[in-house]
Amino acid sequence: MTNEGRRNEGGDEIAQAFFSPADLQMAPEEYAARHAHEWGCFSLHRHLFRDAVLGAWIYRLGDILFDAEEIERCRQRFLTPAELADVRRKETEEL
Repeated sequence: MTNEGRRNEGGDEIAQAFFSPADLQMAPEEYAARHAHEWGCFSLHRHLFRDAVLGAWIYRLGDILFDAEEIERCRQRFLTPAELADVRRKETEEL
């Protein structure tokens, strides 16, 4: 039996360690627009959450982070031209 499709418990605590209350006030789409380039990998969406609202936020963020076209749509929606240019510059620098 493999772990594929299984979810690990403890997602609430892990999410609270990674995301500030201010982060969680944003829609997952806005968070992704502003921070997707800062994540090298993301697996928090594989966890279970006692807080259903937090879980839904994390699951949506996971969906976005694994879809480059969706990240771009979020950036176009939420970022100013200057913010978008800054994100693009940071993506290039991090390579």
